[in-house]
Amino acid sequence: MHYALNVGLDPTAVADPNNPSAAFPTVTPQEVQAGLDKAADDLATLGLTLENCLLDRGPDAAEAFRRTVLERHYDIIIVGGGIRLEPSMTPLFEKIVNIAREVTPDSILCFNTGPATHLETVKRWWPVGA
Repeated sequence: MHYALNVGLDPTAVADPNNPSAAFPTVTPQEVQAGLDKAADDLATLGLTLENCLLDRGPDAAEAFRRTVLERHYDIIIVGGGIRLEPSMTPLFEKIVNIAREVTPDSILCFNTGPATHLETVKRWWPVGA
């Protein structure tokens, strides 16, 4: 079995009115969840089981990611735009990349551009060497 891991902001964190996203001011939790649901279906057509590591903006987010990647090997790790494109999330993004390099160096890292682009993102790299 082959696994892909989506690491991104929890849908409720994306639209937190107390901590709005500068990069995605109009994205709703429902849109994020719908994108994740569709991604799971789409990636299944490629023979990948999608799991999610949905993080909040708290100080323990990087360690939550570390615990997740220690649980199983992921062929592909997709780092979402909510973490990569939000300037305030840059320190977390750096930690995620470095944890992935340390803990799971054989995993492919790829980066989507929004909740609806998982399939095109993964197709750039899967199957391995594509």
